Amino acid sequence: MSTSVTLPALGESVTEGTVSRWLKQVGDTVEADEPLLEVSTDKVDTEIPSPTSGVLLEIKAQEDETVEVGAVLAVIGDASEADGSDSGSDGAAAEPEEQPEPSTESANAADEEIAQDDNPPAPTAANVRGGSTGGGGGIEVTLPALGESVTEGTVSRWLKQVGDTVEADEPLLEVSTDKVDTEIPSPMSGVLLEIRVQEDESVEVGAVLAVVGEAGASAPSEPAPEPAPPAEKPQPAPPAEKPKPAPPAEKPKPAPAPAAKIDPQPERHGPVPTSAPAATPVASDSETGYVTPLVRKLAKEHGVDLASVTGTGVGGRVR
Repeated sequence: MSTSVTLPALGESVTEGTVSRWLKQVGDTVEADEPLLEVSTDKVDTEIPSPTSGVLLEIKAQEDETVEVGAVLAVIGDASEADGSDSGSDGAAAEPEEQPEPSTESANAADEEIAQDDNPPAPTAANVRGGSTGGGGGIEVTLPALGESVTEGTVSRWLKQVGDTVEADEPLLEVSTDKVDTEIPSPMSGVLLEIRVQEDESVEVGAVLAVVGEAGASAPSEPAPEPAPPAEKPQPAPPAEKPKPAPPAEKPKPAPAPAAKIDPQPERHGPVPTSAPAATPVASDSETGYVTPLVRKLAKEHGVDLASVTGTGVGGRVR
């Protein structure tokens, strides 16, 4: 009876290991607990022993192959099972059944689908007729969708001019996009009445490129733009406020008059005159000594020159 050799758990967080080297080969006789191979993990390198004595019948994990914990690494059994395993392996080595080749039709369909993605179908009169008919009987030729992500195109060249006669599905102009260059056909037989997009001009999908109609018909007029609302008249600015007059400056107050000297002995010298005497030539104190105001007044009233008077008071003071 054969026994499977599995990868044991080699750590708490170890979930897989890599076979570093096989120490035994298929057909080798092994003893119980004899190392069969070396396994490397992110934490430890270890040898995996044989769980039983016998012959190594099969190796299921080759060197440098990574397997999960619990995966079968090899099979060990009796020597008699080795012959059966060889025959079984020969049977297993039989040629695998041939897979049915994909049919040519499906391959062609896939190629066509890819080609359609790269090159969108050219516009025809059927898909250009989406334009509305104007009041003058013309049909508007619009820019069709030329790809899933194409949102605009550029007019490369006009093949017809205003007034030219065109047939249904006859190319009118060439349009270039970032994915494809194509011709836009006429949706009907008639006359090219108007060209609305000039060469080298880019427009969005659905924009009107031209108008085709019967000879003598007039092209539908474009809707007149709405008149712009009249500009509001500017409001007059409010009058500026007049500056307020500055308050008049205060006049400087006159300095106070110096206080009159107080006579320490008024009873002796008499009352003090309220105003200074008129300018009368009198002798100075340096000439007559100290003269009281009363003496000066009396001398002034009587016209006495104090310089000619000899004082009889203390120190020659005139009294």
